[in-house]
Amino acid sequence: MSTNQDEQNTTADVSAAEDASSPEHVANAPATGEESPTATETSAKKILIGSQRDEADPKLGTPQPIRDASLVSGNLNAAIQGVADPNASAQSVADAASATMAATAEATVEAEVNAEMEAALEGLQMDSLLDSQQPAGDLEADEKVRALVTRIHNDNVFFSLKGRFEGIASMRQFKTPPEEGAMLDVVVNGLKEDEGLYEVSIPGSSMSVADWSDLVEGATIEAKVTGSNTGGLELSVNSIRGFMPASQIDVVRVENFGDYVNKKLQCVVTEVNEGRKRLVLSRRAILERENQEKKQELLSTLAVGQTLDGIVTKLMDFGAFVDIGGAEGLVHVSKMSWDRVTHPSDVLKAGQQVKVKVEKINAADGKISLSYRDTLENPWTSIDQKYPAGAVVDGTVSRLAQFGAFVKLEPGVEGLVHISELAHHRVMAVKNVVKQGDGVQVKVLSVDPQAQKIGLSLKATQAKPEKAGTKKGDEETDAPIREAAVKKRDEPLKGGRDKGSGGEQFGLNW
Repeated sequence: MSTNQDEQNTTADVSAAEDASSPEHVANAPATGEESPTATETSAKKILIGSQRDEADPKLGTPQPIRDASLVSGNLNAAIQGVADPNASAQSVADAASATMAATAEATVEAEVNAEMEAALEGLQMDSLLDSQQPAGDLEADEKVRALVTRIHNDNVFFSLKGRFEGIASMRQFKTPPEEGAMLDVVVNGLKEDEGLYEVSIPGSSMSVADWSDLVEGATIEAKVTGSNTGGLELSVNSIRGFMPASQIDVVRVENFGDYVNKKLQCVVTEVNEGRKRLVLSRRAILERENQEKKQELLSTLAVGQTLDGIVTKLMDFGAFVDIGGAEGLVHVSKMSWDRVTHPSDVLKAGQQVKVKVEKINAADGKISLSYRDTLENPWTSIDQKYPAGAVVDGTVSRLAQFGAFVKLEPGVEGLVHISELAHHRVMAVKNVVKQGDGVQVKVLSVDPQAQKIGLSLKATQAKPEKAGTKKGDEETDAPIREAAVKKRDEPLKGGRDKGSGGEQFGLNW
């Protein structure tokens, strides 16, 4: 009841104050030079509205923050009109307007922050951000990781690496400055223990070197080859002399060092000693790193049965190595041709461009088995139509065995002439009838495309000799006549019973 009575009194006082301040009331007021007590009391009462001594008008409500800052300038008057009561004092209206403007400023700042966050994270996937925050073990040198650019300060770019680790790189490695929030591939060079940061570099980038202080082991720099000697290459890095051993020039053996003179090479610093003026560089480390990256990328997309272009890099007795674009695979000697191959050099040459088919991939050790002959036409396709049974064809004796002779009909196609099909007579040894390299005419007896076997006959192309009165056991043979172990003698044999034994000479009577 007291509260309602106070509200009624306050309303009455406000009405009275408004009447007193109206022009009519001023005109009708007595000109005594004294202020109207009603107006003074009303002004004092107005100050008390909404103060701690009197409860605020419930119609004013609590100002709510405006989320859309774009509506503030256009709707500020409407917000004030919606909050202020027509019967409220000017102070109450001002307080409501101040609260509305404060909420507007807060909404504006929040909108700007959200816009900056969205711009920084634009194009990034949440999975990549979560992965970058996963805890991990210590990073190793030359390890390639995906990193997030967190901030840029002066000439340094800071990255968020795996888990809790942070990295730092020089701005001089970038052709164009990176943006905060960008995801980049970096290579870990080493740990700065005093700062607790990993020194990283951009793959393929070279840091500029001003003096010896810029040279650190593991850094990638650009050097110019000034000369060569028997041990390797002589280089210059901004007037600092360096040396590259012959084994570190390339992943393969380099025969002519002069081909690299006056060329600029990207190298890795393997040893630096300012006191002894010693700088050792390696280009092979760069190439091996690039090859390993290409190999991992290739293995992720490689599949058995694919046909790829490659270059023969090296020939061995057991096969040939072929570069298929970042990784090397082996073509075994048995997979080089449909024909029999004695040595890989009979089919392929180093540097030759070839097409190969992927036969096997070992993900554990990264070994790739390739086939060259599978990219060639299989001669056994429709072989039964090409060499039907009963056909007489020409061939060359390719090799001999105890059980017969192999005859080459065409590259990759061989047939067998069994020893029983060499001649009409009994054959004791294959070499007694044919020799390796002989040209022969044979008849096709059988064809098996699945097993890739052809049965041939040499005697079927020859007329059978006619012999009369041949007794059983007198069968003709190609075996040569052997000499008798004991030669026949015309004189009589020595010895006999009619002669003495010779014992009588010694008193023996035998």
